[in-house]
Amino acid sequence: MIKKSVKFLVGGFIVLTIIAALGHRVIIPKLIPLSDLPTPSGIYDVGTRIFEWTDVSRDEWFTEEKDDKRRIVVQIWYPSEDTNTDPVPYLVSADKWLPALSGILEIPQFLFNHLRNIGTHSVLDASVNKQIEEAPLVLFSHGIWGMRFQNTAQFEALASRGYIVASVDHAYDASLTLFKDGTIADFRSGYEGELSEEEFWELRNPQLRTRVSDIRFMIDTIGIKKHKGDEVWSVIDMEHIGVFGHSYGGATSLIASMQDERIDAAIALDGWMIPVPLDIIDSGSDKPFYYIGRESWPDPLNYQQLNKFLDSSSSQSTLFLKGTEHFDYSDAPLFSPYMQILGLSGEIPANELAQKLEDEIVGFFDNHLNYESKI
Repeated sequence: MIKKSVKFLVGGFIVLTIIAALGHRVIIPKLIPLSDLPTPSGIYDVGTRIFEWTDVSRDEWFTEEKDDKRRIVVQIWYPSEDTNTDPVPYLVSADKWLPALSGILEIPQFLFNHLRNIGTHSVLDASVNKQIEEAPLVLFSHGIWGMRFQNTAQFEALASRGYIVASVDHAYDASLTLFKDGTIADFRSGYEGELSEEEFWELRNPQLRTRVSDIRFMIDTIGIKKHKGDEVWSVIDMEHIGVFGHSYGGATSLIASMQDERIDAAIALDGWMIPVPLDIIDSGSDKPFYYIGRESWPDPLNYQQLNKFLDSSSSQSTLFLKGTEHFDYSDAPLFSPYMQILGLSGEIPANELAQKLEDEIVGFFDNHLNYESKI
């Protein structure tokens, strides 16, 4: 039997209970100070835009509604012109996101209400920097319960160095997807109790195919927009494309890179390898692949599968960072030094870890996408 994965290892439950009892409105802002994301390291300002795309060629796998086609929300980050406009907050539509995050984390919402005050360095709908030509494209895939903006610090770092980053909310796989018409795609990727091996693959195989198809659809759509000469898209170099993802998004990125010849290289951030089909594990890949993650997983099978895949691959590298936790490979540790209390962060100081991950990610894509980032 395959047991349901634990969503988060949340420590400090007694501490949180005491906080709640004493009065969270007074204590939380002082006890858990929150920080804006670190300043991007490159020479360019950063712009961001949000799009909603429908793939009319695909029926929606997660619903049973007739003629329901696959819809996704995509956000991009790119080098922009200097502007006096204020950056967007980290949580756009916070009143809808915060209850969803509370349910996902299984932590009272009051502990996260102050996320609405976290700022980014990205200006909504800013003009594309006129110096940019032939910018490499990097795609991002979040994990189960994830969200398209969960690695914004890394997106801003890449965009400030001359890359264009496109990240997707995998609808129904994400914690929440908000569409322009007011409809919501809620989270539908979980299950209760235990699954047999057959039930596991019956659930994960089509789900993973949907996620990989989202990545392919993004590249198709961006290619069409580039051909039309639309702003932002016109400066993208479609000959140099990378992909990376966190957890389930790491598996998605790996498979997408193997199945789409347009993708040149892939990174998995603490990637969940267990749902990767066994034929892919056995065959390996001849494309550059970089696995960055913690030293061990609660389920040893994850790294057993990773090692089998690496043994069959011709261009692979790994980095295992001691003292890290699963969500160290997202923005979570940057929000507050007290993320360790909540079990969302490991031992490495947040800014130090963020710089390390930035260096590794940018360096990998610089190398394999034949680009010299601007710092």
